Amino acid sequence: METFYSKALDAFRESGGTEEELMWLVGSRLALFPAHREEIRLRLKTMEEIVKRAKGRILDVGSGSGLLALALSERGTVIGIERAPDFFPFLGRLENERLRFINADFFRDDVGRDFDVVVFSYILHDIEPGPFLKRALELLKPDGRIIVGDFDINGIREKVKGLAGHYGLEAGEELTLGRAFSHGRECDAFLLVLGRVRK
Repeated sequence: METFYSKALDAFRESGGTEEELMWLVGSRLALFPAHREEIRLRLKTMEEIVKRAKGRILDVGSGSGLLALALSERGTVIGIERAPDFFPFLGRLENERLRFINADFFRDDVGRDFDVVVFSYILHDIEPGPFLKRALELLKPDGRIIVGDFDINGIREKVKGLAGHYGLEAGEELTLGRAFSHGRECDAFLLVLGRVRK
């Protein structure tokens, strides 16, 4: 977290950010903190639980600002995929010998193969998860795992579990990490670890 924060602050200052702008940026986020404290705590807890379960060659889908991918790079070699180009001036600062980010489309672009783990953190709750699970299976090693960490919005936990069987997957682990107000409703934060059904 310290490395991530330090690099973000450096990026802000090097781009010409003023102290007044920094106070506005930080203050505007801090003003919301009391209302979102539990959600933030659960997001950090989910990240921690994902990192504990990931090792080897890891694909982080929808890396955003790169915080999770950076943490995962302590456990293996990570490729972080992000479609939004605005993140890339900063993501390049986080790269190291075990972490690389690519501006890519998960479905259309070559993002590599033979991953030990594919991670979906806070990206499936607003979309149909089936195509994501199917594509992840194409990129995984035979004994690879898919880790889904999210808030249970729009019934995403049951959707993923229901689709798992359709794609020859089973939940090897399922955790409920707590409950918080997120995306306009109270919901559970959860973690699912999926692997191929063993015959």
